[in-house]
Amino acid sequence: MRLLAGLWIAGCALAAAPSPEDVLRSVPLRFEQDARGRWGARGVGYALRFEARGAYLHVGDRTLRLSFAGSNAKARFEALEPQGAQTNYFIGREFRSTRAFAKLRRSQVYPGVDVVYYGSADHLEYDFDLAPGADASRIRLRFEGADQVSVNERGDLALKLGDGEVIQRAAVVYQRKASGEVVAVESRYRLEEDGMIGVSLGDYDRGQSLVIDPILYTAYLSGTNADAATTIAVDPKGLVYLAGYTYSDDFPASGNGYSVLPFSGVRDGWIIQMNPFSSDPNNVILYSTFFGGNLDTDLRTLAVDASGKVYIAGTTLASNFPVTSGAFQSQLANTNAQNEGFVSVLDTTQQGSGSLIYSSYYSGSQVQQINGIATQDGKFYITGWTNSDDLPLTGGAFQSTRGGGYDAFVAAFDPGQSGTASLVYASYLGGYLTDQGNGIAVDANGLIYVTGSTQSTEATFPTTSNAYAPTPLGNGDAFLTVIDPSANVVVYSTFLGGSGIDIGTNIVLGPAGQVSVAGYTFSTDLPVTPNASQPVLGGNSDAFVITLNPAAASRAAELIYATYYGGSEGEVTYGFSRDPGGRYYLCGYTLSPNLPVSSTAAYPTSLGNNVDGFLAVIDPSRALIYGSYITGPGLQVAYGVATDRAGNAYVAGQTSSDVFPRGGAQHQNPPGNIDAFFLVVAPSANTAQNIPARVDYFRGKLPPEPLPSRAPHRFSKR
Repeated sequence: MRLLAGLWIAGCALAAAPSPEDVLRSVPLRFEQDARGRWGARGVGYALRFEARGAYLHVGDRTLRLSFAGSNAKARFEALEPQGAQTNYFIGREFRSTRAFAKLRRSQVYPGVDVVYYGSADHLEYDFDLAPGADASRIRLRFEGADQVSVNERGDLALKLGDGEVIQRAAVVYQRKASGEVVAVESRYRLEEDGMIGVSLGDYDRGQSLVIDPILYTAYLSGTNADAATTIAVDPKGLVYLAGYTYSDDFPASGNGYSVLPFSGVRDGWIIQMNPFSSDPNNVILYSTFFGGNLDTDLRTLAVDASGKVYIAGTTLASNFPVTSGAFQSQLANTNAQNEGFVSVLDTTQQGSGSLIYSSYYSGSQVQQINGIATQDGKFYITGWTNSDDLPLTGGAFQSTRGGGYDAFVAAFDPGQSGTASLVYASYLGGYLTDQGNGIAVDANGLIYVTGSTQSTEATFPTTSNAYAPTPLGNGDAFLTVIDPSANVVVYSTFLGGSGIDIGTNIVLGPAGQVSVAGYTFSTDLPVTPNASQPVLGGNSDAFVITLNPAAASRAAELIYATYYGGSEGEVTYGFSRDPGGRYYLCGYTLSPNLPVSSTAAYPTSLGNNVDGFLAVIDPSRALIYGSYITGPGLQVAYGVATDRAGNAYVAGQTSSDVFPRGGAQHQNPPGNIDAFFLVVAPSANTAQNIPARVDYFRGKLPPEPLPSRAPHRFSKR
């Protein structure tokens, strides 16, 4: 006889058929041992630790202990069904790698009774396998940590946790005969005076095995703390890479790892590589790791190459950040709790400590922030901003001193080199006021393309004579600068924008020398082209795309395409991509109630309370071909968008509400909580197909500021 029990932790709409956005929830749970040999697992909004007399379930800010009264404390754990990838932990200077399994069995918990744990990212199941003749009445459960335990009118077990309720549904019990026939067995929960819970069964054949299946938890509870997906990429093989940060001890990095310790307030990075097309659910997650140290680490940007290497960068306060023996800079440059840059390379084709092939600080004695990363021919290139006068540079820097205020910078690393030799190029980029590097790209010839924002004048910010706009245009401009590191010169540099404030956030390279910059603008006189999707500023600020050909024969011929995108309030652009067909993909957040949307929009109107995400796809030859809110009743921000060869849009970000509540069960996210999300949209599909049937969530609590600090400007509705 078998009794199967399931813990359903977070609700979400179900897809009619598997699709890429189902991946994170459909993969099996990963059961693994920690450094002390304890077994644990982690799911969406919950985490588990298994001990001698039961299991600890950590959900939201509460911990439930499920124990089996009178059970065998010496019952042996046995891991079953090894999964394809190990779990890696780069936390501080300590590295740990552990095998993961799809099932965990405890044998002889009661005489003739085994318990088998398994499940997927959004639910845990536990089966009681009863051998012929085993006594089911010996199974007695106790839930400690609940405010109240009762049986409702449907026969479900209801566990009260503060304002929330966890439901363990009524058991389904059956026997399977040798002929294959399944015979149901009547069952119900039995609450005893001492607080124990038993399962009362009707008549059944005690000479046959018994199955009790399944008991489900439906939990409308938050995870522990703040989590976000900040960047996303798709490699040429179609593998998807997600990365971001988490404050949560129960953050489910693909169901890997586990910590039942109280929230420590430390922010760690996380990375997941997955194959959405794997027919084996155990091999959907190919690589997964946490990344951080003893203080906050903010993983801000990611790039991938065709060989499976992942290049990440961001900022950290951690004094024990995981660095490799060949690091350019192995120690913090300052000790006054200021952000320092970090750069790291992981080889996802390797498991264990060998997957971290290069990792280093990159910083001067003041503040550094790395915002963008790109890779080409095994090297990687970063940009950001700093107020350090001693930022490490190479001898050929075209600008060897800080211009003033915050300066942008550009640096290139060769992870195949060691120590100081691994920094192959570095230079300041800026004038006497504030300059920030936000996006970076590299072409096949090794030229570096950088965009960002500047408040400096042409007298101090490096521009070139062939610039499209060699002089400042307004109160602060976007810029495009092209650097030849082999010659240590700026070969092209221009201001971009209009008479208002303009911010360049992203840059991508196109064919025939074209360079596209995306960002957001407050200017009413942005230079738009006749084929612009939106020729005028819609409101307070709009997203924009500008495409130039720096090698054009004349200044007038440099401008290939330019357009606004936005409604009557404010938009901020965070993510930008271009597909092989030349279509532009923009994402970010909007405050506008009248955002331009397409007839195929998944969500053509806002459900939000001030802040919604957005996704827009613009074809220069056909204008706006797709536009949609990413909306719920709370706060939504879309941080990254990537595309595949078919033109599908992969979007990652964070939300404080039920994003995409249509078409099925809602994701229950109480007000004030924030989760990361990942979704896939086919812009060329019809409306029904564009309503994502499933959105993956990672759950946590809203941070104290209303919007992430990545936004240089704040907006409020007029």
